[in-house]
Amino acid sequence: MIQLRLRPGRRHRVLQGHPWVFSNQLAGIPDALEPGDRVEVLDSQGGFVGLGYAHPNTLITARILERQDGVEVDSHWLAQRLEDALELRRRVCGGRTGFRWVHAEADGLPGLIIDRYEDEQGPRAVLTANTAGMERWREDIEALLQDRFGLRGALWKCDGRGRQLEGLAPRVEPAFGDTEGWVLDDDGVQVGFDAAGGQKTGLFLDMWENRRRMVPALARGRVADLFSYVGQWGLHMAAAGASEVICVDRSAGAIEQVVANAARNDLQVEAVAADVKTWLAEQEEGSFDSVVCDPPAFIQSRKNLPAGLHAYRLLYAQALRAVRPGGFAVLASCSHHLDDAAFADLIAAAAKAAKRSARVLIRGDQAPCHPVSLSVPESRYLKCWLLQVG
Repeated sequence: MIQLRLRPGRRHRVLQGHPWVFSNQLAGIPDALEPGDRVEVLDSQGGFVGLGYAHPNTLITARILERQDGVEVDSHWLAQRLEDALELRRRVCGGRTGFRWVHAEADGLPGLIIDRYEDEQGPRAVLTANTAGMERWREDIEALLQDRFGLRGALWKCDGRGRQLEGLAPRVEPAFGDTEGWVLDDDGVQVGFDAAGGQKTGLFLDMWENRRRMVPALARGRVADLFSYVGQWGLHMAAAGASEVICVDRSAGAIEQVVANAARNDLQVEAVAADVKTWLAEQEEGSFDSVVCDPPAFIQSRKNLPAGLHAYRLLYAQALRAVRPGGFAVLASCSHHLDDAAFADLIAAAAKAAKRSARVLIRGDQAPCHPVSLSVPESRYLKCWLLQVG
């Protein structure tokens, strides 16, 4: 096995439990190292740090899989990691039939995402391998999901930005079995989605706990679900009693799914294909009882933090301005570069710009199927606040 040695005289995060080893932390990178190769990481004195896999041409050169010396990282090891992750979800996901089974580094499987869905015919999964190391494990993963975990179908949805950084081509293709016709029973609302052609892994599974807590306050009168994608917030608000629900998203395909999902649940939902900021600018001030604003990440890296903050502030101010006094707003961000303190400042600035007061009722987070490792703060990304607007 190829060995990678840390440089001396530095405080390396990997020694404190973080799974990443950066290229500038290493004494050298062997010429023989190929993308995805298994490696043994050593400290500057030659002491064992962990086993992992590596890539010679990326900033994150190695990712740690196992920290106990003498453990063989093989298919049996992988099966146990998958078993542990599934057992955790069964304990914390409150009867959910759809949840994130594996959340990469937070489950000790960096580079791997598995979203699991179950219906009366059995479980299926949408899989993502974002690194060369996980790409090499695809056959083992497929075999385990079929033989040990009894999945009736799985789809690889590997087209994210992370693969580009690893020099991997996008791949969206069936893994095995039935990969057509995806519908989730989302806490009583039937939500259909396009697993192969939709956003990210096909459906967002990080907001269900926030919806459980927040929808009872939102579902009155006229409400808007902005950046709705396939309409999960809007559908839940309609099912809970909102008299008028408008879902807005610029994706025509997503809006088609909203229409289909409304019909599937016999709910009255208006679906609008439009740019959200343009649409908000056309709405009468204070014309909504509740607004949910859950945009895509505006801050992809620290260098675009100022521009992203400006974009969020303008958008949130528009959303708050659209809410009547006494109404409610959900403001969310999935930018992990935006921490809690900056998010609070951002909302305060948006409220001031909108000439609104606001009080925080619930500070929401990502659902428990998206756990956060304390040694990997990057695994926490979602902020979701319920506000009452004055």
